[in-house]
Order: sequence, then C-alpha cells, then structure tokens
Amino acid sequence: KTEPEVKVILYQGLPKSDKMDWIVQKTVELGIYKIIPVITQFSVPKIRAKDTERKLERWNRISLEASKQCGRVVVPSVSEPVDYEAALDHWSSIVKTRPAGSSMAVFCYEGESKKCLKDLFKCYNINCVSLIGVFIGPEGGFSSDELHLAGVHGISPVSLGRRTLRTETAAIVVLSVIMHEMSEMLT
Repeated sequence: KTEPEVKVILYQGLPKSDKMDWIVQKTVELGIYKIIPVITQFSVPKIRAKDTERKLERWNRISLEASKQCGRVVVPSVSEPVDYEAALDHWSSIVKTRPAGSSMAVFCYEGESKKCLKDLFKCYNINCVSLIGVFIGPEGGFSSDELHLAGVHGISPVSLGRRTLRTETAAIVVLSVIMHEMSEMLT
C-alpha cells in the first residue's frame, strides 16, 4: 500500500553538481514513478558518454536505497538523459495511447503570470487522472524557445508562486502538491 495510484513521470532539467542525486532520493521518497533527466538549453553539465553509465548506475542505486528506506514496493527507474525535444516527444507518445482526461502535464515556468499549479488542478477531473508528467527546468529555467515548443506539444506553463525556486526545490514542491491533491499523502 505504499505505491501511489497516480503515476508521476519527472522530466528533470539536468542540474549542476550532485543536485540530481538529491532530486532522485527525495522524489522517490515522495512517490515518483519514473525520472527522466533532460538536457535543455540552459543545462550546464555536459555528460560524456563514458560518464553516463556511471551516473545512471549511481542514480538508480540512490533510487533503490530510497525505495528501501521508505518501504516502496516498486523501485522507480532513472532513464538515460535525453534532449528536451525527445522528452516532449516521449510525453506526447504516452498521452496519445491513453483515454482523454486521464493524463496531465505540469510545465513549471518562472515567467508564467496567469496560471498557477492550483489552477491547473481545477482544469481536470482529478479522479480520472492517473498519469502526470512534470517538467522542471535546470538552473536558469526553460528558454523561451523551449516554452514555445512545449506549447506546440499542447503543454501549458504554470507558475509555482511569486518566488523563484531552485530546480531541486521545485521538483519536491510540485510532487508534494500533486500527491496532496491526489489524496496520496494522507491515506
């Protein structure tokens, strides 16, 4: 009974230093389903092919340990980093195979001033949503070109409030709000 009914896929902009380790650990504790590191225009780290395997092993080991610690049955996987367009295509291909209204995307954009995360939940019948894609940018957020491309894929931006959050904080905040809204925190 530790696995959430809603499946949340985190498309995380690749952050600097060891922040991804922390993001993996905390999102697994909160109930993430899958983590896909994303290389965006503002991603600082450039992972070389030889380092990718080592980092993937580390992130998946962190996921396993966090799963054990919090009593999860399923160990969320951390995928190989993909470029931004591939992440959007991945999400779009999943959505096409699902019934209408059963999935929603959360695209966090610090420049959004009209729609906040709370508003997004009002747009959906929460009881029907079983899959959520969360897009979080790296340090520096998403570029205006990336924002436009998200819109082409039918994904609208949301604000996380008046304060700009660090990338590692944004992932934790969004997942916490989702789990709360989906009644996954108190059951």
